[in-house]
Amino acid sequence: MGCNANYQTKMRHRRRLDGAVSHVLDSLDNTISLQETAAMSFYSPVHFQALFTEYLGETFYEFVLRNRLFLAAKRLVSTYEKLNDLAFISGFSSQANFTRAFKQWFGVAPAKFRNEFYGQRISPAIRTKPKRRATVSPTLDIVPERLLLSSLAQGYMSSQYEHTLWDATLQLCEKLRALGVTSAATRAPTYVARDVMDLTELALGLKMAAVEVDAQTAQRCKAEDIYRVPAGLYATFTHQGILPEQTLNIGLFDWLPTSQYQPDWRRPVLMCSEQVSLSQFCPNAPKRQLNRGDCLLVDGLGFSLREVAQTQIRISIPVASSQEPLSRPLESCSMTKLGQI
Repeated sequence: MGCNANYQTKMRHRRRLDGAVSHVLDSLDNTISLQETAAMSFYSPVHFQALFTEYLGETFYEFVLRNRLFLAAKRLVSTYEKLNDLAFISGFSSQANFTRAFKQWFGVAPAKFRNEFYGQRISPAIRTKPKRRATVSPTLDIVPERLLLSSLAQGYMSSQYEHTLWDATLQLCEKLRALGVTSAATRAPTYVARDVMDLTELALGLKMAAVEVDAQTAQRCKAEDIYRVPAGLYATFTHQGILPEQTLNIGLFDWLPTSQYQPDWRRPVLMCSEQVSLSQFCPNAPKRQLNRGDCLLVDGLGFSLREVAQTQIRISIPVASSQEPLSRPLESCSMTKLGQI
């Protein structure tokens, strides 16, 4: 009983905080108040701030600042808006304050950033800041190249868009059935995502439901259904429970900035649980459709909250040595899908 109540509370917090995130992202050009956002989420400001930091790995104001800077960076490389105007619509009181914050995050002043990257797709950066959780320690492994049979899903990795991931996983089951590949159905699905730090277009984010296949099977698939993950170094964190994005954010914002590594956004983030297999999805295909805000494990697969509490999810973040230049693309990388995000 206690376990169920605990996870029902976590589910409620997650959904309310996802609503708060959506509100912030829809209001980046406007005044954003912690008090107002907390009230919309049915929390006191103090409780809201504590929950927000716990669940998202950064404070409310850090989250707002980061996404305003990412949005400003996008506008710098896609428009010729004046820096003073960009500073104002990004919520800064002056161009000087905007320039200082932008340089702290991206390492260069806005004008230089525009000159160097105009017309290009930008990658997020992670600024250095004090580590708040000293207990997090990932495993570091070189992961060989993998061929994934995949189905696209829309929306960022959050409870609001788990229903799209459910639909994509069911489509994946149909593709395997059409190929007559029964062995892959016993494997754990892999969820693939890029741009996990850039939430400025929450609904437009893309992710994949995927499963590893051998080269012979890949040759029988449509070219657009195969996603090749290049070999590389990954920092893998183990999350237990219902909120994998919580551990993802701890890895990004608490471990990574003080490690000897930098994010390598030429490769995607991978999430997988050995306690879930595609065979659990396939029988449900004709029976069930998830609604926005439903939980894939609970509402889709019928896991009890106790089972969810015991489910371990591996979250693998692509990294490279902080000394390695990442300006050139990986020679082995074939971003036929996620590169379009």
